[in-house]
Amino acid sequence: MRIEKVEQVAALIITAGLVLGNFVMFTPWRNDQDPRNRPDPALPTQPDRP
Repeated sequence: MRIEKVEQVAALIITAGLVLGNFVMFTPWRNDQDPRNRPDPALPTQPDRP
């Protein structure tokens, strides 16, 4: 019974570490750059129909 608790705690610590690492490494907000503030790309215009 004790080994199951150790496995659960280890899994919880590893999962929390992976989530935190993913957040720190891949979030653009760590450089104070909010991706929502990017200008919208120009919409492609459709050619006139003959």
